[in-house]
Amino acid sequence: MGSDKYIVSIVVATHNRSGYAISCLQSLLDISSEEIQVVVHDTSNDDCKLEAWVKLNPHPRLLYVHWQERLSMTENHERAIRLAEGEYVCLIGDDDTVSSYIVEVSQFAKANNIEMLTPIAKAAYYWPDFRTKNYGAAHAGKIYISEFNCSILEFDLNERLSLALSNACQGTDGMPKLYHGLVRRRLLNKIICNDGLLLHGASPDMSASVGLSLLGGKYHLLDFPFTMPGGGGNSNSGRSATGKHKGNLKDDPHLTPFKNLNWPESIPNFFSVETVWGHAAWETLVWHSSLTGFNFARLYALCLFHHPDYFQETIKAWRSAKKNTVESVAALDVIKELTFVISRFMMAKFKRILHPGPSNGAYVIGTANDVFLARKKLDDYLQKRLTKQPISSWVLPE
Repeated sequence: MGSDKYIVSIVVATHNRSGYAISCLQSLLDISSEEIQVVVHDTSNDDCKLEAWVKLNPHPRLLYVHWQERLSMTENHERAIRLAEGEYVCLIGDDDTVSSYIVEVSQFAKANNIEMLTPIAKAAYYWPDFRTKNYGAAHAGKIYISEFNCSILEFDLNERLSLALSNACQGTDGMPKLYHGLVRRRLLNKIICNDGLLLHGASPDMSASVGLSLLGGKYHLLDFPFTMPGGGGNSNSGRSATGKHKGNLKDDPHLTPFKNLNWPESIPNFFSVETVWGHAAWETLVWHSSLTGFNFARLYALCLFHHPDYFQETIKAWRSAKKNTVESVAALDVIKELTFVISRFMMAKFKRILHPGPSNGAYVIGTANDVFLARKKLDDYLQKRLTKQPISSWVLPE
């Protein structure tokens, strides 16, 4: 990872998803600033329309590598990140995009010596093929925005990591994000130089958040959507929305590319959002020899409640944890956590009653057939908001 040639590098790892990735690249390269680099590491082994598109549309700020050997998601992301040349790095998915204001936000971060800047997730785009179990095609093609106020908060990384561990690292909210966040590249270089690898386990975004949190110090949370996650039907988020994002470890397409995947006995032996997040966090903690605080009882409670069809796998992992981990996983701990999980589920159901539509309180700012068009509409919306509160007027917490 070389010198700071750009203010920010947008990094994308992709595999056999040209239908999303071409539009993603179009949306990024359409941003006119010379200070933004686009990095793509592509392991596609299909007809690879993305590679053909790149050859027909060469761009001086695009660094594209087509690696034809199948890699795991984590290896693919690791290699992609190492190609970045920007002072800041932002990792996104191949069905996502960023606002053109990410350049100004990066410049603001640099001027204020901010090492890690994470946006609160306030914008989202759902591709036309996106479906959910409860609402079908209700989200398809829509661009959502929740209220935001451009405020900036500062947090202690040790405290935020402790909170995440108490929740068995079920999601990266509350931690610094490389995936849909800004991180100074020198921090990533520091982790790589010290530890050899940046990412571990089955979830690159979770591993990056835990690894960055282990650096200690501060990070900043920004209430302004300078990135926009995209929900494609043929994606992990799309699979989750239709209840298909779980299964046998040996058969799941997410995990089969991993070579010699280490799956600890204390993590329930099946593929799901909960177990993948827990696995990536635990593997990162093990790599960094920081094994205290992970709440296995919360993980088991979540698995028992949401995945009763994998009851035996969860109980087996629990028994293993009681014997082999540094944490106490007594029956009373799991019962308490199960009560908490159920109560939180009921609260979420109650909130859905208050906001019964598919938007869950967010509002639609437009529709689009792809993420390239969605990014333009996001920028138009943000431009109107920033006339009243320009980025130059933002204030850091004292």
